[in-house]
Amino acid sequence: MINIYDFICSNSSFFNQLKFGDRGDVFIDYLCPIQEKKARAWSHKNCLMYVVQGVKGYDSVNHYHQSREHQLLFIRKGGVILHQYFQEPYRALIFMFDDAVIKEFISEYPTLLGPSISKNTDFSNQPTIMALNSNPFIKSVFIASLDYLKKPTAESVFSLKIKFKELFVNILRDKDSNTFTRYLLWLCKASDASFIKLMRENSHYNFTTKELARIACMSLSTFKREFVRILGITPGKWLRDQRMERAISLLCLTEKPISEIAFELGYNDAAAFSKAFKRATYLNPSDYRENSLN
Repeated sequence: MINIYDFICSNSSFFNQLKFGDRGDVFIDYLCPIQEKKARAWSHKNCLMYVVQGVKGYDSVNHYHQSREHQLLFIRKGGVILHQYFQEPYRALIFMFDDAVIKEFISEYPTLLGPSISKNTDFSNQPTIMALNSNPFIKSVFIASLDYLKKPTAESVFSLKIKFKELFVNILRDKDSNTFTRYLLWLCKASDASFIKLMRENSHYNFTTKELARIACMSLSTFKREFVRILGITPGKWLRDQRMERAISLLCLTEKPISEIAFELGYNDAAAFSKAFKRATYLNPSDYRENSLN
């Protein structure tokens, strides 16, 4: 899987971009270069994205969203399968940022988010991709931010950081987006539940433990320690078990070809998936599917 943040930042001559803040958060004028109909991608940063042109499908665990022009999206950090449509080029303006930025914003402007969430609030099934309400103010923030890409000075970086805060303020002004507001609070306040959600959303991709630690914004040693504390099992064993559970679910509950299941689970090809599946279940995927139907 390609880390889209790393790919963009390492190709600055292709993507107009400017980093802001203290953690490498970035604003990008993104013109999609991907030529495959389906591609696996991931990022350790969240995205707030305004779609300027074109259509793209975003496929995360148990949720598919097809974007459209002028739509505002929040995409939670982690993995996603991209579905490409080539009727016209896909262009989007994107702020990519850490969870820490959300926490700082909530700490700095607590009254914007309303009352605290209750202990029983649960967003564990909230989709990874959320379509938010847009309006002329929000669009203007994205469009105005483009000017700072033309003159990447220290003043531009400072101004872009202010624009990002302005974007958040305008999103939270919309009381119809209350679900998003409460979701942000939950992500920051319910740390263990949020961690479990993040792991489950990304357990079926072919992530290494080191990559998952990066998604969780932790050092590898801290990640392993927290993982065992919260889930009671080592990351490596848990990932193998979760991946096979997902494979069994797709084989038994869908009619997807084995090659497509292999792709969704991050294997290079169907042969590699079949080998891993047989090692775990003592059956190849086609035989397992046939037996489940009998």
